[in-house]
Amino acid sequence: MTEPTQAAPSPRPSQPVPMWILGVALFSLVLVVVLGAWLASGVIPTSAADSLLAQPAESPERFNAIAPFELVERSGRTVTHQDLRGKPWVAGFIVTRCTGPCPKISGNMKLLSSKLDGVDARLVTISVDPEHDTPEVLAAYARNLGADESRWWFLTGTPQAIQDVSVKSFQLPVEKDPAAPVGQLVTHRTVLVVVDADGFVRGYYDGEGEEGVAQAAARAAYLAQAAK
Repeated sequence: MTEPTQAAPSPRPSQPVPMWILGVALFSLVLVVVLGAWLASGVIPTSAADSLLAQPAESPERFNAIAPFELVERSGRTVTHQDLRGKPWVAGFIVTRCTGPCPKISGNMKLLSSKLDGVDARLVTISVDPEHDTPEVLAAYARNLGADESRWWFLTGTPQAIQDVSVKSFQLPVEKDPAAPVGQLVTHRTVLVVVDADGFVRGYYDGEGEEGVAQAAARAAYLAQAAK
């Protein structure tokens, strides 16, 4: 007597992939795409990369060179990239009529000035609202801050010159929204950028926090000593 053939077991239905795995995979894909876009554009992002670009005081790392430029100081005299060679400098970007973070940045630049007292380094404030921030406007702004004219310069220029300096040299985007309120007309990065005596960017630091000021001061002081 022939035994009945047993039917093959039915295949088990595929188990659904847990949602958390799909979420991680999607996040990783987005991160790769975003990082690729940052690298391709040359624009420095606001958060994750900042910690990598805030170089320690004695780091040998250097970034891009500052391209030739010609801007106007609050005194009315012309300043070029060559005038800033020979000693390190710290740049900050502001809008004088800003109702956002600019007053904090300028206050921290003043704090930085005191931290660099006795250090052979300069401070440079660059307006990214050149249509409004003329040398006369910047002169009044600097007086209110009590800025030392011999070592803290305030620069403006044509809109194209400012755009070139900010984006091409510092790789910091600047955007203007004509529909925005006056105090929020221009958006820009709020970092302090340390440049060495040879005109190379050596670090980007948080311009709104005291830790960033301390890091920028230490970096500039080290570079000033190295330039001797």
